[in-house]
Amino acid sequence: MKSGDIWLVDLTDGKGHEQRGIRSAIIFGSANGIVMVVPLTSNVNTARLSHTHAISPDEHNGLDTESIALVFQMVSLDRERFHHRIGTIGEDHRLAIAALIRDLMGLD
Repeated sequence: MKSGDIWLVDLTDGKGHEQRGIRSAIIFGSANGIVMVVPLTSNVNTARLSHTHAISPDEHNGLDTESIALVFQMVSLDRERFHHRIGTIGEDHRLAIAALIRDLMGLD
């Protein structure tokens, strides 16, 4: 598992506005057996929300539909929640999402 990889993860216990179900997510870091991910959604209407980033399917990322990275939904997960690797995002997407994470956390 490395930063920029897309994995299928289990978020079945989400509550309220949290993402739920088995879905793809982008890895953005890990420590002590916990992995930080940004969930993806195929609901392109969410692109209107702040701290989101659109990713089109390509031969490297393994996505089969236009997806929106929900940076504002970033979450830490145990490795047991990870099913399998789907692909990886390009460096341009990784840098754009990292900038959104910094902005969301007030680190800029």
